[in-house]
Amino acid sequence: MSSANNVNQAKYQSKLNMDSVLIGGMLALLYIAQLFLVYSVLSATRPVLSEHAILVPVYLVFIGLMFTIETIGCLKVRSSLKQHMHEFRYYD
Repeated sequence: MSSANNVNQAKYQSKLNMDSVLIGGMLALLYIAQLFLVYSVLSATRPVLSEHAILVPVYLVFIGLMFTIETIGCLKVRSSLKQHMHEFRYYD
């Protein structure tokens, strides 16, 4: 029975690793899309930002929060998958 359990554990770990790669890829795509949007917004608002320099830290805080929240969300998804994969027989 131990051998079957080890095989099952290895299968689940392999599948979890593949899901982790997918989650990482999704996070990378989110970062790329949002960096493009941030670049577009900052380049379009450059004249305003040069006049009102106080807006730059506001933009940076907003951008930092955006990336932090997405990263935490993706890590929570992976953690939830890891926690419940045996309980729900997710990879069977």
